[in-house]
This record gives sequence, structure tokens and C-alpha cells, in this order.
Amino acid sequence: MIRRLITIVAAIAALSGSSFAQERENRIKFNEDADFSLRKGAFSAKLLSYIAFGDHYIMNAASGFDNAQKNSIETVVNILELRLHPYETGLIALGIDYDWDCYRLNKSSYWLPDTEKERVSIASIDNSGFKKIKKSNLIVRTLSAPVSFEQSFGKCALRIGAAVEYNFPGITKFKAVDNNGAKVKENRDGARYADKIKTNQITYNAFASLSYGGIGFYVKYNPMKQFVEGYAPQFKSITAGIICGLGM
Repeated sequence: MIRRLITIVAAIAALSGSSFAQERENRIKFNEDADFSLRKGAFSAKLLSYIAFGDHYIMNAASGFDNAQKNSIETVVNILELRLHPYETGLIALGIDYDWDCYRLNKSSYWLPDTEKERVSIASIDNSGFKKIKKSNLIVRTLSAPVSFEQSFGKCALRIGAAVEYNFPGITKFKAVDNNGAKVKENRDGARYADKIKTNQITYNAFASLSYGGIGFYVKYNPMKQFVEGYAPQFKSITAGIICGLGM
């Protein structure tokens, strides 16, 4: 009985040793595969490489928008990034990003579309029938193709690049309280809703970022006006914010 027990324990120990050895071998292989992405000439593709949140600084805007705007924001999500390492600490990247720009107005103004839903102007809350404007946003969704170069210094990374953008038509969102205290939220069928605000479909920007351990700051310069003249306020912008690598 004791001999049989010793035999069973020895067999379990042998299997455990084999399992640990196999795990160590797999770990070494995984590390070798991970290191391959840093070798000279290595090519890789990465989904959801980063996400960024920024604040627009509006420049050269007409006085109506300049005085009525609240802080305008953007959210950027990388969809795909193709990477080439020309040397161990260098990276050339071509990506596809989804950008969401939101131009917000203060509580005394709101975006007012025309009847064709293609043109938008800024209206005042005075004599509008509303007691309070809770939200009035002009949103532009964009697909962009950024090309960039990144240089790593240990855990730090500096990236510079430029992007070509395709802008979809602008959309307005509206929420208010009328003079009777009733809540007003307009979506598809509201007079203050529009989904065909004309944009300049092709624009471009230049950007730079500095990160440490995958988290950092970025700045973007948008030299082209996003909307067609006569259909929405004209302006240029600089965007600054936080960028986070997703590590996927």
C-alpha cells in the first residue's frame, strides 16, 4: 500500500515538473515573439492602439461663435494601426482613427438649423420660449488616416505626424427647459435637430505627442476650416489633451 502511494506521488510530481517546464517554455516563446515586434524591419498590425481626449482651442472665429462657445471637445479612438520598425527604437505607423468633435455653446445660446437641415446659425435664448438651455451641441464625426514617426527613449516616446480626414455631415443635439418648465429634447423630428450640416469633406491636421509608459499628452493643429462657408461658423483650432495606449 505504501509502495503504491509512493508511486502515485512520484507520478504526480513528474507531471507537475513537466507542466512547469512546458509553461516556462511557452513563456520564453511568448517573450521571443513579443521581442520580434522591436526588431529592425519588423512589421505588425494592432487593433485599438490608443484612445485620446482633447479640448479644442478655437481660433479666428466670427464674434458670434467666439462669444457663445463653451469648451469644445474631441474624442479619438484608433481602429487599426500598421507598424514598421526601421530600427529597434523607431516606429513608422499608418493608422485609421475615428474622431468625434463636439462644439458646445453656453447656456444662453443654441444651434439653430435651417429648414433643409444643411445650415446652422447661433440663436439667443432671449425671446425663444426657453427658460434654460441644457445642451446645444454641433457634432462632427470623422475618419482619419494618420501617418506618424515615433522615437522611443526607454519608457518615453515622442511621436510626430499628420493626418488626412474625411468629415461626415454635422449633427446638432438640443435639450432645454421651456418657459412652462417642461423639458424639451429634440432628436430626429425636432426643429433644432439637423443631420446634414455641410462640412468640408477632406481636411488635414498635424500632431505631436509625448508619452511615458503609454500615457501622455498630445497637441493637434487643424489649419483647415471644418465647415463649408455660409453653412456654419468658420474657424481653425488647436487641440490639446491626453492620449492613452490601450496595450492590446
